[in-house]
Parts: sequence; structure tokens; C-alpha cells
Amino acid sequence: MEIKKIDLLVKNATVVTMDKDRRVLYDAAIAVAGDRIMEVGDSKELEAKYQAGEVLDGRNKTVFPGFLNTHSHLFQGALKGLGRDKNLWDWLDSSVRFALHEIGYEEVYAAAVVGAIENIRSGSTTVLDYHYAHAKERGMDDAVTQAFEDVGIRGIMGRAHTNVSKMPEGAACPHVETEQDFFDDVDRLQKKYQDHSTISLALAPGIIWDLSEEGYRQCRTVADKYKIPITMHVLESEHDNNYTQETYGMNLMPFLEKTGVLGPDFIAVHCVDMSEEDFEIFKKYDLKVSHNPVSNMILASGFAPIPRMQKEGLTISLATDGSASNDTQDMMEVIKTSALIHKCVLRDPEVMSAAEVLEMASLGGAKTVGREDDLGAIEAGMKADFWLMNPMTSRCVPVADPVAALVYHSSQQNVDSTVVGGKVILKEGKILTVDEDAALNRLQEVAYKLRERVGLGNTQWNQKIKVGPFN
Repeated sequence: MEIKKIDLLVKNATVVTMDKDRRVLYDAAIAVAGDRIMEVGDSKELEAKYQAGEVLDGRNKTVFPGFLNTHSHLFQGALKGLGRDKNLWDWLDSSVRFALHEIGYEEVYAAAVVGAIENIRSGSTTVLDYHYAHAKERGMDDAVTQAFEDVGIRGIMGRAHTNVSKMPEGAACPHVETEQDFFDDVDRLQKKYQDHSTISLALAPGIIWDLSEEGYRQCRTVADKYKIPITMHVLESEHDNNYTQETYGMNLMPFLEKTGVLGPDFIAVHCVDMSEEDFEIFKKYDLKVSHNPVSNMILASGFAPIPRMQKEGLTISLATDGSASNDTQDMMEVIKTSALIHKCVLRDPEVMSAAEVLEMASLGGAKTVGREDDLGAIEAGMKADFWLMNPMTSRCVPVADPVAALVYHSSQQNVDSTVVGGKVILKEGKILTVDEDAALNRLQEVAYKLRERVGLGNTQWNQKIKVGPFN
């Protein structure tokens, strides 16, 4: 038998494939060549068949498909901990809105690197970053995409637009981007990344008051031209419908329908304030849903009716939201919360089973971003995006069922190794691509200086704990 050379072999593992039959394989191996999975099968058979440049021993470990975090604002890592115990609008005025005018490339890059690391450490191999910090200087998107490349995560740059022309007193922004600036930069980014192996683009038209009616029509034109998804904050609170009623004489979803922006490539984020009319429009256009339960709970926005959406046949994915409103990028936390909140609210332990939650985090995420053909499962031909769970912590053992263990009693501590596009990014708990300690220290420093400049947070307390290298 001819022995074939490959780049990576994971052996002796339990593999939760999420393939069409939802198979769980024991004593299994994954053969990887380049950025794709060549074969999944019996460990002894694949070990005899392939010679690998690198081997990961999965003995006593479980391999899961990489999660897709379908909504984040990575720059908000520099604002973590501000505006706590406040509702959505009071939180905005205690954090993001009064800091945007001082957030530049340095702050965005430092926060994005650490946010990407935390995604990798919590099983996420893809993150859709909804980036709207463009109020100080141009080129902020490049800070995020550089972080994607440096850390090695698969990144979707959700190029957003925020209308900062009417900011509160004391928060005027040096750079006020127009709608045309926004679309011009989308063109630039699409040209830059159209053939990139791990970075792609999405349109992220802010929130309803950030674009004109014509701006939403143009979003549809651009999305169709480049075949990229559109993602938008939708029905996060009653303010969405209030605004469109006052401005256009109709509720949010009928207005968006009127503009032609809706379609199966439209990712609706939050979806808390849903009406019967909204459900009908969601079904009519096969809209995708990004569920952000931790952020919604922290801001007391409410909870999205996900079990109802499941029954209606909608595609659901999971996400962290930004670290200023979550306050983490921990998808393991999101997964458990997603299972628990709906059981509690509906007083039904059978809703949102562990298997359903895993489906949302993997295949649901892939379908949401239009990548179900190559992401979200571990099978031949798919991108080699997966992670290994080591259950040997007091929190996790004993394991009776690997999927239940993932959802109900695992944490970042159990994420042993993470592979993105065939490259090992995290190995036995160590990030291999960047200096993690240096990244953490840099974010601590730039976040302190940002808070000091804009007058948010307790900077005196920060002085007491020493800014710079951690003790």
C-alpha cells in the first residue's frame, strides 16, 4: 500500500463529526492536507495509510467542528467593564459613544488580537466581526484583518457604517464617514480580500438610523454584486420600530422589505422584539438569525424567541456580541447560556437540547454565513477547522456523553488545541501564532490610556494594579 504524505493527522480521538448522519466516531483519526480534510475514519487504518508532517494525539479527547461566532465587535475589547448594570442606551453613553472619537488603529488592533485569541481558546475558528469604529481615522478595518491574520483565525470582516454626525456634547468625532465613504471602502476591502484563504467580507449597515433608505437599497446591490452576506442589528429593542414609525410610517421589517435589502443572505442580529408580522417576513425571505443571549441578558434587552424560530424552520447561529456588552468572547459561555435561558423562561427542560445548541454553534453558523459547503462539520472535503476538548479538569469529568459535556460542564480550560485551515493555532493550551502575554499586556495598557483620555471608568483603580506587565 502506498503511503500518502499529508500535513496533519489527528489520531486516537472521539470525533463528533456533525456530518449529515451526525455520527460520533470512536478511536478515530482526521487526515488533513493543506487546508482541507482528506479523510475521517478508523485511527489505525489512517495511521497506516498516511505519513503526516504533524500529529496531534487525541487519546481521551473529543474533536468538535470549529464554532462560528456570527456577531462580534472586537474593538470593544478596549472598553470591557464600562457601563455595567445599565440598559442598552445608558450603556452606550457610558462606553462606546463617548470613546469612539479616541479609538484609533492601535486600540482596535490590540483589542482584536486579544478577542481573536479568546475566540480560539473557546472553540471558535471563525468570527464575523461587525466593525464600526471609523470615527477617528481611516483604515480601522485593516487593524482587525491584520489581527485575524496574525492570530490565524478565520475572519469575516463585517464592514459597518455608523452615522456619527450627531454625537453627544464632548464626543464629536474627527472623521465623519459618509454613506459613499462606506461603500467605497467596501469596494476596497473586497478587492483586497476576494481571494484570501481565511478572510472574507460582509456588509454591516449599522442599525436602522445609520443609513438612508437609498443606502439600504445600495446594500442589496453591492451584496449581490460581490456575493457577500449582509448583517444588521435587528429588533434589539423597541427603538427600532419606534424610529421607522416616526421616520417612514411603518415598522422596521416592512421598511427593510420595502428597500429590497432582505434575502437569504441577510443575518438578523438579536431579534428580541419580534411580532407575528416579523416572523412572517423572516420566513418569507429565509433570513438567518444570530443569537446573542449573554449580551441580551447583561443589557436586560430580553431574549430572542429561539425555540419558536426553530419550529418555524429558521436558521439559528450563536454569537458573543462585543466585549463591551458581553463582556467576553467566550463561546463556551454562550453555548451553555443558550441552552439554559430558554428552558428557564419556557419552564420546559426539553427545549434547546445539547445537540440542538451544538448544531447552532457549528452548522447553524456555517449556514448563516453562507459557508455550509465547507465549514461546520468534520468530513472529507471540508475546511480543516476543528478543536480538541480535553475533559480532564474537575469541572468536566466524568464524561458520560461528549455533546452534553460540551454544553453543560465544559469551559475554556477544556479547549486543548484548535486548528484553522489545517494550521494548529492553539496546541495543548498554548497559542502558537502570537505572543499572548505581550498581547494581553498591550491591551491592558492601551485600554487604560483610552479610559484616561475620555474620562470613562475608574482610572485611579487601574493605577493601583499597575499598568503594563502583569504581576
